[in-house]
Amino acid sequence: MTGPTTRHTPDGFNEPGSSSNPPPPSPLSPLEQLLATQTAILQQLAQGPQQHQDHHPQVARYEDFLGTQPPLFSSADEPLEADAWIRAIESKFSILAVPCSEDRKASFAAQQLRGAVLLWWENYCSMLPADHVVNWEEFKQAFKTHHIPEGLVERKLNEFLALTQGTRTVLQYPQAFNSLCQYVGHHADSDVKKMEHFRHGLSTKLKDRLLPVRTATYSELVNLAITQEDAILAHRAEKKRKTPAPVPSGQP
Repeated sequence: MTGPTTRHTPDGFNEPGSSSNPPPPSPLSPLEQLLATQTAILQQLAQGPQQHQDHHPQVARYEDFLGTQPPLFSSADEPLEADAWIRAIESKFSILAVPCSEDRKASFAAQQLRGAVLLWWENYCSMLPADHVVNWEEFKQAFKTHHIPEGLVERKLNEFLALTQGTRTVLQYPQAFNSLCQYVGHHADSDVKKMEHFRHGLSTKLKDRLLPVRTATYSELVNLAITQEDAILAHRAEKKRKTPAPVPSGQP
């Protein structure tokens, strides 16, 4: 039994049902070729940035850091200012759109030093090994050791433990209280401890009024103390208004 025969047409093509291979696909038109090329280019562009980012992760530049408007530091009349500057610089790092390495943080912060503080930093770096890279933790430790010595921290702790409201208003008392809190470590590292020290330093009248009241947070205690002080002042003013004026001597 023989296989199917193939019959050729006059134009050279095989008839349907023949055993020869199917005809090749027709070539793309110029318009179809252009669309295919554009599609391939768009796919490469879409994949290119992602591949580049994977191999070369983006990091923060000094220009990015300057865009956050970091403060300069040249001197401090009060050690609190040095500590506040460190915290301000750290807050700038936290809002950068891209990550910042620990060594770049130290380098960026050093660019904000001026005057005598800059001379101190240059002298500090000159005593390090040539291949040593300062990271942010080392920068902070060196900066605080120089500007906030241990003897001063101990003095601030003693001021905190002896702090009372005295002649201050309740608005003025928390300002002094909060200012010293950052130097006292575990003595005020929770709301419970803060409330205990804050109550201890209040005036006798306010302390008696707040004794039966318990608040959940330190902020609630401060607000309540302000309210009670306002009530005491209002009561005094009312009592003074109702007190009759003294009658001059010699008159009935």
